Amino acid sequence: MMYQIKRADKKFFSRKFLKIFIISLLIVIFVFSISNPLNFLIPNNFSPLFKTGNYFYSKLNEIPKFFSDKNKLVTENIKLSSEIEDLNIKLTDYQSLKYENQKLREELKIKPIGNFISASVIAKPPQIPLDSLFLDKGLKDGINKGDLVLVGKRILIGKIIRVSKNKATVSLNSFAKAISYGFVTRTNEPLKIKGAGGDSLEAKTPIDFDIVVGDKIMVANSSNYLIAVVRVIEKDISSGFKNILMSSPADISKINIVFIKSQTNE
Repeated sequence: MMYQIKRADKKFFSRKFLKIFIISLLIVIFVFSISNPLNFLIPNNFSPLFKTGNYFYSKLNEIPKFFSDKNKLVTENIKLSSEIEDLNIKLTDYQSLKYENQKLREELKIKPIGNFISASVIAKPPQIPLDSLFLDKGLKDGINKGDLVLVGKRILIGKIIRVSKNKATVSLNSFAKAISYGFVTRTNEPLKIKGAGGDSLEAKTPIDFDIVVGDKIMVANSSNYLIAVVRVIEKDISSGFKNILMSSPADISKINIVFIKSQTNE
């Protein structure tokens, strides 16, 4: 009779071995728990996870504070914008008052004695054609065509050529081909003057005419207003004449206030 022999499977971990391992593990755990309970409860291997969790938890707590701070910044920004706008308005008002005050001071300082009408220049070259000015006063203020236009007490710069109810146009002495009659203050010699454009005037005299650079030219009327200053003298020996180049004694680009004198009072 034959019997089949069954081989028993040998397991690597027998029951006896497992019991010994579990008992040893419990002993180790017990020892560590007594020596340092915290290390037992929170092993080092898990500390990164706990740190990450703590980080996100702290950030979640900061979310309400973030929105609160943002709303506070928005409110402060609106308040500051309003204050800036108020300051800009006040600055504009200040600049306007400062400009008006400056104009008033200039007018009081340079206004001639007598029956003059003051006016502000509202346009000048290059805004408008050369050798002309636009004024902010007209017929209703007593200004008429042909009236003289002065800067300060003695400087004559032109005449009124057009006038409406509220506005007036000045043609400067330097307007091309405009004719003025005057005299050299140093010698009292008469001189015919023509506008040459671009704030320039010119005259032509005999070559022996007594005139030098720097001579002042006055208009020939009872008030003797200054009209030009000699800048260049060119001699043309072949023709026997001198070409006299002059300029206005006033810087037109810097004029903001003028004074009008009626021709009927001259």
